[in-house]
Amino acid sequence: MGRIFGERCVRCGQTRTKREFEGVPTCDACELAVRADRETAWACPSCSAEMEKRVVLNVIVDQCRECHGAWLDAGELDVLKGAIDSGAGSDLATGMLLGMAIG
Repeated sequence: MGRIFGERCVRCGQTRTKREFEGVPTCDACELAVRADRETAWACPSCSAEMEKRVVLNVIVDQCRECHGAWLDAGELDVLKGAIDSGAGSDLATGMLLGMAIG
């Protein structure tokens, strides 16, 4: 009966999902969190402090712990802008976009 609605995510145990990641049922949010944890932490291009990975509207964003600058990979700004335009905005994503020039 669980297969109709999906299995519970083995990582959070809360979300039902029909998706698998690394061979086990995993919801989208947990898959993104695992991927973010596995990415290399970079030094901030502005102040050289170590940046942390944050998942914002299904995008892994590098954010500096010191100067709070946010760094995106190619195409990620468009993904965030599209999500905010469709009403899925978060305070962090909206604040990031307000501080950037959008063409």
